[in-house]
Order: sequence, then structure tokens, then C-alpha cells
Amino acid sequence: MLRGDSGEPSFSQIYSTSKEHSSRELHTYIFASIAVLGGFLQLKQGVFDTDYHTLVIIVVALMGYIGSLIGSIYIRQAHPNSDLAKWMDKISLPFGALTLVLELVIPFRVLGLAFLCIWIVWFASFVANYLFMCLKTMYESAVTGVVEAFEKLKEYLKNMSMIISRCFTMNSEDQTGLP
Repeated sequence: MLRGDSGEPSFSQIYSTSKEHSSRELHTYIFASIAVLGGFLQLKQGVFDTDYHTLVIIVVALMGYIGSLIGSIYIRQAHPNSDLAKWMDKISLPFGALTLVLELVIPFRVLGLAFLCIWIVWFASFVANYLFMCLKTMYESAVTGVVEAFEKLKEYLKNMSMIISRCFTMNSEDQTGLP
């Protein structure tokens, strides 16, 4: 891997494929949109009085987004082809989108709730597709593990039967050879 002057890989080297590059661009747009909508939140008076619970959920979603994004970057630096880094990157996108939608709910209630409904449908399909892929992978690896275990058991029993048959043939030869 190419390294910069400091010995650390650059951000563009960490996200090398086109799919990862589009994910990086999406994170850039999400970050910019969160900042712009955060500026709109400052314009509304009494936000903490009327929308306290929404603001708490925004903070939690924002912490989840930033935490999973930073985690994926650090893991990707340590292990460039890590599945965990890809999973963390996939997890950060719904958190970022939820933060955007919830920031939209406060100044523009109807539009924000409409986008929240769209986000819920998108998140349900995301979870269903992702869970299907994970469960399929887990099922295939479990089946492979069981097949390998039975092959080893078959080989072990085959070896045991050969050892037992040798013992009995040796015992029967010893008994026939005695006076």
C-alpha cells in the first residue's frame, strides 16, 4: 500500500474501490447537510422546550454515525480488506440519514415526517437485505462446517474400524497358533 510522508495511508488510499469512493462522497454530502440543517436549528426559537426528545435522538444518532464512521476508518487503516470495516461503513449510513431526517423534522415538521416515513421503509429494506446476506453466509459456513465435521468423523471411524479389525485378526491368529 502506498504511504504518505508520515507513513500513514491517506484517506483516498483507504477508500480505493469505486463503491467505497461513492460511499465516501455520500458521507461528505451527509456531513454537509447535517451542518446546514444544524444551522437552521439555531434559527428556531425554543427548540429545547418543544422538541427536546427529538434533539436527544438526534444527538444519539449523530454519535452513532460519527462513531461508526471513525471506527470504520480506523479499522480500514489497520486492515484494508476488513469485512468489519465494510460493515461499520454500512451501519454509519443509516445513522447519518436518520440524523438528517430528524434534523429536518424540527424546522419543517410535515416534510420531515414524510422523509421519516421514507427512511423507515428504506431502513426496513436495508435490514432485510443485509440480514438475508448475513444469514445466508452464516448458513453456508455452518453447512460447510457440519459437512467437514462429518467427513472427519467418517475418516476417524474408518481408521478405528481398521485398528479394531487388526486387533481381532491378530488375536484370532494368536489363538489359533497356540497348542
